[in-house]
Amino acid sequence: MGPPRFKELYKPVPSSREVRQRRLSHEQQLRRLHREQVFMGKRLCFRTPQESETESEYEFTPSDTAEIINGLKSGRHEERVAALTTLSTKLEQPSEALQRFVRGGECTRLLVEIVNGVDRDEKLQSLWCLTNIAGGEDAALAETALEAVPHMVPLIESSDGDLQNQAIWAVGNLAAEGEGAREQLRANGVVEALAAVLAHTQDAQVLQTACFAMSNLARRPSSYFDGLFALGVPEAVAGQLRRVGGDAGCVGELAWVCAYLTA
Repeated sequence: MGPPRFKELYKPVPSSREVRQRRLSHEQQLRRLHREQVFMGKRLCFRTPQESETESEYEFTPSDTAEIINGLKSGRHEERVAALTTLSTKLEQPSEALQRFVRGGECTRLLVEIVNGVDRDEKLQSLWCLTNIAGGEDAALAETALEAVPHMVPLIESSDGDLQNQAIWAVGNLAAEGEGAREQLRANGVVEALAAVLAHTQDAQVLQTACFAMSNLARRPSSYFDGLFALGVPEAVAGQLRRVGGDAGCVGELAWVCAYLTA
């Protein structure tokens, strides 16, 4: 009788050197993705290398799919958060198997259920997942997040800055997807909600994210471009420029809005 085969049932444990090499490779990939997003008009929501366990670098398998689905449906808060954290991390660079899972539609439906729930942390993590789905390079993958837009609009108007910021980030990524996606966002009230945020927010992070989203919404062609002026977007930008003064991050993002409004 040969030696026990138990080890074959488990994933190999990487050495410390392999872990370090993977982490360095992961950081290099993140820098490349950041550069690409400057031109794509999209921004993924990355976790730090310390938050991204080496396990996330393994190929996404059918068992991983089942584990995430079970976690998202779990009655335990800790299991739902763990599943959302794993999913958002893997969505930074989704494997083919993960892309198939997202395109199937069940992923977005489960995330929407959580967005409509009552737990703040779960809502935030679910929005993080939707942000990265919308931020992907594959149009069919990104557009699955459009189903969640009606459920994100109330969060764009939320008094909770973190939830508001993440919801705006998600729709900002969707606005970069093209004219069809922008028209769906307009039909769901995103343009008006975002114009109000741009005019009134006092939160620097929310302002920068709102500018990013508005810059993408102001891309042409669109049926509502002239309406941005009727909504007072240029006046809102001017008012925020006076308010933020020397905040370089805010000024830079506000300048992008001006660039798209005058293009």
